[in-house]
Amino acid sequence: CHHPCESKCRRNQVDDPIAIRHLKRFAADWAFEHGVDYTPPIKQRREERVAIIGAGPAGLSAAHDLAIEGYGVTVFEALPAAGGMLAVGIPEYRLPKDILKKEIEAIAKLGADIKLNTRVDDIEAVLKDGYKAVYVAVGAHKGDTMKIPGEELDGVYDAVEFLRNANLGQRVKVGKKVAVIGGGNTATDSARVALRMGAEEVHIFYRREKKDMPAVEEEIVAAEEEGIHIHLLTAPTKVASSNGKASGIELIRMQLGEFDRSGRKTPHPTRGSEYLVECDTIIQAIGQRPDTSFLGSNGVKVDRGGAIVADSRTLATDRPGVFAGGDAQTGPQTVVEAIAAGQRAASSIKRYLQGRELGPRVEREDMQEFELPASQVAEDIEEKVRITIKEIASKKRTGSFQEVVSGYSAREAMEEAARCLRCDAEAGGE
Repeated sequence: CHHPCESKCRRNQVDDPIAIRHLKRFAADWAFEHGVDYTPPIKQRREERVAIIGAGPAGLSAAHDLAIEGYGVTVFEALPAAGGMLAVGIPEYRLPKDILKKEIEAIAKLGADIKLNTRVDDIEAVLKDGYKAVYVAVGAHKGDTMKIPGEELDGVYDAVEFLRNANLGQRVKVGKKVAVIGGGNTATDSARVALRMGAEEVHIFYRREKKDMPAVEEEIVAAEEEGIHIHLLTAPTKVASSNGKASGIELIRMQLGEFDRSGRKTPHPTRGSEYLVECDTIIQAIGQRPDTSFLGSNGVKVDRGGAIVADSRTLATDRPGVFAGGDAQTGPQTVVEAIAAGQRAASSIKRYLQGRELGPRVEREDMQEFELPASQVAEDIEEKVRITIKEIASKKRTGSFQEVVSGYSAREAMEEAARCLRCDAEAGGE
């Protein structure tokens, strides 16, 4: 989670926002360590069954909410592991596999049936099989290519495939000098994984400025701390070869021009500025898109990039009973946004099955009100910066896939939580 909530924390006006992400992690870790069963009660079982295509964060979160509502849920996953990009995209030094396994087991415990190695090629067949609604959450596992000469050579990897193979324990050959093309989270993940797989030198090449990199800032900082070199305002033009294998990458200097629709300046090549960088492994991480070719002509529309066309708030497609969300509908976004999409989809599917009008809000029934204490906010607030989280020293990180960021201790968590200004109490809980 890239913790967008922390940017809205009012404590930020005093010193630093509350470390909301780390505090939530502490609560989850503490529950696991102490055997706390936080399984919510399941409502009365219903006859209707729902099919979810894709066991990533969007699909699993929808399965969680629908199972609690009592619906029979079957999750179809083409890969041999559940979790989507959480399992095959995010490296273990960021998300340990045992934590992900526990989260998925908790969803299965609610009654969700997760079928691995099961690819769905026909939505109509799923509906005819008795499922009353389908949620398509297949993610964006198809990597874009650089579209330059030589990209088909041995030694050139697609970042999505590279990370997937590494996460599934398959043998991935990495050379001594690695070039990663791109500036997003997939690029920084690929670079840091390559370093951990034996590369002696790793370089990231990005066509814009550092402030324009889509990667989360803390991941960029972590990559540089580990010795990864980031080269800006440069783009690939062709892959050099020797004996049928990649031996280097030719790049060209870029200069920024007018602003584009994303609010960033458009990069343009500088004529005559080409240069060659020798390397034996090239990882292209310039973008991802959904593989929605299986949808065919069943009334579910896709745009030119392959993303499924659905209402941005209800996630309903033009085909009644079929919903779509997560990266398959928006294109590559963050994990927490995919989880939010799963919750919205579950709410819409529930309303659809009950014959009600679809609404844009996520419904939470049976919420219990509780009395809030009087506000503890004083007029003069003492400044106190947030408790720094512990990390493995950069020199020790690249020797293994051990988790880099550790959690708060109980004392640290309570001390950090005490910095809260209790805006909820001040607002009367509204």
